[in-house]
Amino acid sequence: MKRHASMNRAYRLVWSEVSQTWVAVAESVRGRGKGSSRKLIAAALLLSTSIALAGPTGGQVVAGTGGINQLGNTTNIQQSSQNLSLNWQSFNVSPQETVNFLQPSASAIAVNRIFDTQGSQILGHLNANGQVWLINPNGILFGQGAQVNVGGLVASTLDFNDSSLNGNTRSFSGKGTGSVINQGNIAAGDGGYVALLGNSVSNQGSISAQLGTVTLGAGSAVTLSFKGNSLVQMQVDQSTLNNLSENGGLIRADGGTVLMSAGARNELLASVVNNTGVVEARTVENHEGVITLLGGMTAGTVKVGGTVDASAPSGGNGGFVETSAAHVKVADGAKVTTLATSGKTGTWLIDPVDIAIDSSLASAIGTALGGSDVSISTAGSNTPSTASGESGTAGDISVNSSISWSANKLTLSAWNNININANLNGSGAAKLALIYGVSAPASGNTSNIAIANGAAVNLPAGTSNFTTLQGSDGIINNYTVITSLGAEGSTTAADLQGMNGSRGINYALGGDINASSTSAWNAGAGFTPIGTAATPFTGTFDGLGHTISNLTIISLWTDYTGLFGYASATSQIRNVGLLGGSVTGFNFVGGLAGENDGTISNSYGDVPTAVAGLSRWS
Repeated sequence: MKRHASMNRAYRLVWSEVSQTWVAVAESVRGRGKGSSRKLIAAALLLSTSIALAGPTGGQVVAGTGGINQLGNTTNIQQSSQNLSLNWQSFNVSPQETVNFLQPSASAIAVNRIFDTQGSQILGHLNANGQVWLINPNGILFGQGAQVNVGGLVASTLDFNDSSLNGNTRSFSGKGTGSVINQGNIAAGDGGYVALLGNSVSNQGSISAQLGTVTLGAGSAVTLSFKGNSLVQMQVDQSTLNNLSENGGLIRADGGTVLMSAGARNELLASVVNNTGVVEARTVENHEGVITLLGGMTAGTVKVGGTVDASAPSGGNGGFVETSAAHVKVADGAKVTTLATSGKTGTWLIDPVDIAIDSSLASAIGTALGGSDVSISTAGSNTPSTASGESGTAGDISVNSSISWSANKLTLSAWNNININANLNGSGAAKLALIYGVSAPASGNTSNIAIANGAAVNLPAGTSNFTTLQGSDGIINNYTVITSLGAEGSTTAADLQGMNGSRGINYALGGDINASSTSAWNAGAGFTPIGTAATPFTGTFDGLGHTISNLTIISLWTDYTGLFGYASATSQIRNVGLLGGSVTGFNFVGGLAGENDGTISNSYGDVPTAVAGLSRWS
């Protein structure tokens, strides 16, 4: 067996803050020193020794049937049994070398445990027609130039029990402190999988699995779930401090699934999922892609940068993107899309414990809405932590920077409250759903939608562009969005004056309305109030932060005079302002309502009123 040391100069050491160890990387990767020069020299000597070892050494079959044959630069592992377990003194592949696993079928698994004091370095070719698992607690590096072509691959610093190979659920755990890093090219066959598991996992190269699954799982215990030869799920069960799952390269699983996860769901230790590269799971052959970036819901962080693409550029429906953790941060310039060119657009779910939408996130959401529905939810955790809240109250969604979109649907789903502190600017075919108070049943629910002074929700007119829902068991309330005054005497139920045509439904203002023309209506009598004592307004009117200006009503011999003449006990009027104009009536006169038996909230009026008869004000 030949040994090669000629490629030592192409690799060097950098310090990993996550694993607190030196790891081998290509010369082009930048790093910073740690500790004394003596420590660096000693580590470099160990690395040179490790790189000098060419090919896997000291291989032994410990379970199953197979053999190892090494000739020149090629190592062949001939597997006869369905499952094969091997122990190795070291498992390194130099750039000129090739390791082939010759397996009886695509469902065959070869488990390779590596008992080297150093991490394994795969710098050449690794081929398999079935599934290959590499387990080295000190780490695994697929270096630049590495070419891996397999049916399925697990590269892990965590070990597992061989007896679970015959089941669908396989649990990995261990105390290995090494990292799993890919800087090369890893390709699984159609429907195959690639799983990188350890305390710290990183892809800076290329990983592909058409119609299959790619997972990067960072933790001290991880469970993989299989269906036949397919990896269908990964769950991080336990954490260590600062678990990191990152991608700065390309991950592609068109028609399949990409899952990056760090830290257990309810673990108190900090963990990070970070994407700065490209993650693609585009629709192919009518199989929609799924991309999930998942951090701990108590102390984890998901950083969304680069490109996350679950679109359908060649037909079919768009896929699904989820970014969930206690904190979700979206970088400037991040691109997330589930656009379908000829099918139904997909969805991007943003699911932290609570969230304050700043300018970077607002820009990313607006861009994503050009090709996706976007759902922002703070209902992902059953026990939201006030300590982790960026907006000050666990489970709130606070819109602190304007979001603009002209197509698709934006959904805000809050564990508690929705605070709209900046404009939501929907136009064209934009839709909006506001869901709040999902932490409790609708009955007695005290959560609310608060629209700050100066903020407004702009929406196109229509009957299907705006909905609300309160409570975990609430019902969806559909609104007719109004953006125009309408004509004298209108009863269309599609404009402001036309609300008299249907006084028991829900209305919302999609923009400010100038009612100055009402001064010439009805021979000078002006606008006809919405509702009378005999036929009161019984529905909901939400101004969504907008104003109605210059409204004129002069009804000298009529009781119950105002924008709403008579509002019943079931009515709700909120988030609207009246500016200018004048209202005159005989009895029961007010700007917003002549008689209100219902609820008026977060509303104001600057309208002169006059009473022609003896009356009380309401």
